[in-house]
Amino acid sequence: MNSRAVAFRVILLLLVLCGGLAAACVILWQRAEQGGGEADAAHGRALDDPEVRRAAIAEMVARGAGGWDTFADPAVGRLLQPNLVDKSYADFMVSSNQYGLRERPYLLPKPANTRRIVLLGDSFVMGEGVEADERLGVFLERFLLERWPAPRPAIECLHVGLDTWNALAETTFVRRQLALLQPDVVIQILVRNDLEDNVAARGFGAMADINPLHPERGDGIFQVRSPQRAFNTSQPNWIQHGLDWESRSRFEAAADSMLTLARAVEQQGGRFLLFSNYSGLLPTARRFLGSRLQQEQLFELPTSFTRDPRFRIGADDAHWNRAGHERIARLLYSLIVQRKLLVGATLPAWPEADMLADEYGSEGRGEGDGEFRDDRVPGKRRIEPEVDFRKLDHESAGQVHGGVVAGGEAGPYVALILACGGKARVVAEGQGLPRPELGPLEVSCFVEAVKVGSVTITPSMPWKLALDLPKEVAARSFVTVRFESRDWVYSGTELRRHACFVLHRVAVE
Repeated sequence: MNSRAVAFRVILLLLVLCGGLAAACVILWQRAEQGGGEADAAHGRALDDPEVRRAAIAEMVARGAGGWDTFADPAVGRLLQPNLVDKSYADFMVSSNQYGLRERPYLLPKPANTRRIVLLGDSFVMGEGVEADERLGVFLERFLLERWPAPRPAIECLHVGLDTWNALAETTFVRRQLALLQPDVVIQILVRNDLEDNVAARGFGAMADINPLHPERGDGIFQVRSPQRAFNTSQPNWIQHGLDWESRSRFEAAADSMLTLARAVEQQGGRFLLFSNYSGLLPTARRFLGSRLQQEQLFELPTSFTRDPRFRIGADDAHWNRAGHERIARLLYSLIVQRKLLVGATLPAWPEADMLADEYGSEGRGEGDGEFRDDRVPGKRRIEPEVDFRKLDHESAGQVHGGVVAGGEAGPYVALILACGGKARVVAEGQGLPRPELGPLEVSCFVEAVKVGSVTITPSMPWKLALDLPKEVAARSFVTVRFESRDWVYSGTELRRHACFVLHRVAVE
């Protein structure tokens, strides 16, 4: 980044801070005029005053360049800044409510005589690429209002979803406010990137390359596109597929969080539905997630819907367009009626919506019934028993889940998938970083969930390890090989990368 760009960022940040402080000062001056001798005491308590704090935050939000705000729960990590008004985000405009969601203001606790449906998810629920009033909840709310017999209650279909939230962030955010939110129905929209790391927000409102659950990993974010970004290659990694420990452990964490939320919602008198849009891998999602729920708690959207150009933003963007949101809303209306998700409600059948639900439901169930196989690679891709970082190609780079960048520089947590199937040992080699402040570094090596040993790495010196595999691990067709370090040095142009050693080659043999 050149000096002019750096200066611009600094000036922009200072303007934002000054604007917020100016708003606070105006209020304090008004208070001083009214309160005389109490002004000095007010200065010291400025940000303790809710009105001053709200005004300062509102001013900084209005002047800020980014739209994200840090949230204190590390499982959630990030919300929109509160009360945004037409903030430019990607290629559409975003406004937010008092809770940092792309949704109109609503009350907590839920008002009397109100039926509340929570649509839970990530960018699909947030409405990537569409206007706020073109999202599924707007259509669903209208369909319910039009058909609810008199006297009807107030009906709210709330979009509780943000870009890049994962399944854990989604379920945690709702569960930890459940007694206030009081949803009659929670419909969680599952998509294929819901196992990725959630990311935090930086101080000026941009997304950060940091997982708030694991800040010690620095910018070692595990996302499907991680190898494409790290190595400038074309293939994504295998986190979505359930073939190895890294993927399965993420599925298990997601399943546990969904099941916990579903039980809590139903104990409160509501209903839970997992709407599986795990396109192309429905048997995998059923194996690890859907099988943990009751049959009536699962609906599987067939992959044909995702591939239908009538319902997606574009050829390279599978987010639903306006027509897609409206069709999903029709489908959800039918599911709400057929499965009696709104307890005590008597809603009329809608034949057109029922036909959609029956058609997509039958196709999705058939697709989900397909066999999940963890002993072979789906499609035409390949997974090899070796990754050599000195000669990566597109496929071998895709075996890296995360934690390594170009040149093999490794962070505190590294994971990659290797083909195993009876191999006897794991071997690895590399080089210590030329950073004497790191000192001799002990690095633990895990295969699947089992720690198989460790190696001590000396700065600037080559290192090797060769460790036997337990028989039960060696028998697996694919395994995760992980390296974990408890110390690191700062690296990268902004000192935001955590670096531990250089990795040349990892293999099972």
